[in-house]
Amino acid sequence: MKLMLVFLCSVLVFLLVRNDPLNIEEETDDHITVTVEGAVQEEKTLQLDRYSILQEALDEISISDTADLSGLNPRTVLKDNDCIVIPEKTEQKKVSINTGTKEELMTLPGIGPATAEKIIQYREENGLFRETDELMQVRGIGDKKLAKIRELISL
Repeated sequence: MKLMLVFLCSVLVFLLVRNDPLNIEEETDDHITVTVEGAVQEEKTLQLDRYSILQEALDEISISDTADLSGLNPRTVLKDNDCIVIPEKTEQKKVSINTGTKEELMTLPGIGPATAEKIIQYREENGLFRETDELMQVRGIGDKKLAKIRELISL
């Protein structure tokens, strides 16, 4: 009796299971779908070839004037259902080397607590900075460091 039941279940399973071979070519799609949003003229969903790169998606859309592409790698390979968010440019408030607090000065790249203290000490001893190049008179600030922060500072 048990043998008969096992046989009938086996036949039933065999009939219910798909017995035609799986054709991989039919199952694979040569295209991917990606969505581009953020700092663009119009958010879009794009159909691209499989293994497309970000630059190909960027070529298909109208980018806003306020877009900041500096953080994106145009050679990034995209996958199906990726969502690409184009960031907006953010205008960073300049730090005054004449009135900036220690904390404000420390927001500048390469300026830690010790260098911020030296900047404050320099302006207390010598008066306000008359030009940004005068910042190189502060110990620990040279050409390279000044070049990194020049666009981020004001008098």
